[in-house]
Amino acid sequence: MNRPAVRNLMIMALVMVTWLALGACAGGQPKPPEVVFGMDLCERCGMVIDDPRYAAALVLENGSSHKFDDAGEMFAWRADHTGETVAAWYVHDYTSKVWLRGETAFYVVNKGVTSPMGTGVAAFGVRAEADTFAKGLKATVLVFDEAQRLLAVPGKR
Repeated sequence: MNRPAVRNLMIMALVMVTWLALGACAGGQPKPPEVVFGMDLCERCGMVIDDPRYAAALVLENGSSHKFDDAGEMFAWRADHTGETVAAWYVHDYTSKVWLRGETAFYVVNKGVTSPMGTGVAAFGVRAEADTFAKGLKATVLVFDEAQRLLAVPGKR
């Protein structure tokens, strides 16, 4: 092969590798589903999802997503569907009402939290906000694994 042909082949290979790498990055992280408050229904109980402070969702490995009116309902749904592989967990921040990755959120679970299905769960993105909220209820702050263990009760509604 002559030099220009080798150079062109190298450039084409570099362009292809770059294109493949960019494509892999673009589709890598699951995104939370859009919730239409007052319209969408909770996957577990069928109630309308209408309070953004408590909304939760999960995205499965196959790309499908499930929406919930309450993070406790999300954890309970998961307990009933252990054969599904969860790619990402999402909860709304109680204060800002924006999506957070559930795996990094802080949870306050207490009967004083009036969540839609009464599981008493509020999620926070900032530990200090969770601590302040929990102190007012004389509750403790949990991390994801602790909240999931506490709330993942199969069949219970």
